Amino acid sequence: MSKFNQQLHLPDGRWLGFDERGAPNGKPLFYFHGSPGSRLEATLYVNEDILQSLDVRLIAMDRPGMGLSDFQRNRRLLDFPNDVLALADHLGIERFSTIAYSLGGPYGFACAFTVPQRLHKVGIVSGAALFTEPELVNNINEGTRKFLTLPREKPFLSHLFIGMALGVMPRIAPNRFVAQANSLLPEADRTVLVTNPVLQKGFVNTVREATRQGTHGVQHESLLTVTDYGFRLQDIQTPVLLWHGEADQNIPVEMARFAASAIPKCEAKFYPNEGHLSLFKKHAEEIVRELVN
Repeated sequence: MSKFNQQLHLPDGRWLGFDERGAPNGKPLFYFHGSPGSRLEATLYVNEDILQSLDVRLIAMDRPGMGLSDFQRNRRLLDFPNDVLALADHLGIERFSTIAYSLGGPYGFACAFTVPQRLHKVGIVSGAALFTEPELVNNINEGTRKFLTLPREKPFLSHLFIGMALGVMPRIAPNRFVAQANSLLPEADRTVLVTNPVLQKGFVNTVREATRQGTHGVQHESLLTVTDYGFRLQDIQTPVLLWHGEADQNIPVEMARFAASAIPKCEAKFYPNEGHLSLFKKHAEEIVRELVN
């Protein structure tokens, strides 16, 4: 089963974009992409063989302003679970698991906090993005730092930076875009990206899709990432499974260790020699298996 480029008309009039892959009647797993990202990102890590062998129905959503989802004015982090529930209800899914990657992590936490009664398991992969905690942001790479801090500190400059780096570059110079992204990654991630042309192409495509409506949605995501989430990790009562590479420089492992200690029911696995991309690329099958069983 593959149903791509679908849209749901939400109660407030917005359109929500999503894809479905895997087993039609399989165990439902909602995928929350990183940023800049889109529903296409799921294919980079979770392939069809994994979904079929584990009997999984994967639903990958576009967040507002990215891909096929309309921008949502004044959106807060805690608004997102409403979109998830609307889509789950539309698809006739009562209980489901979630997998949140990279800057999708806060949205996984938001669902764990807000709708525990609908969740089977919550997974956070390379995504304990606690950029609201100043003491945890010291070890991020410079590209991520600019992406997250410019929208709040220098909005006009941020529009130029995000527009050129994420809106224009992937379209007119994709090889240069990949090379620049690669230069910011630790060795474990560089090895995975350099040796995998399919991953490189998919990475470019998901960013292109993220900015198909422009960069307004991406910019707003950056602001939300460094804005108070509206809840505390300590108040999450849903069990959370967390996977993180200790060599990650996009979302430093210190954030994941903080999250693991703060969430009352968190089971965390740390990988000494893995980075932001390599962890998910190498361990996708075991991660998905744990989330749906």
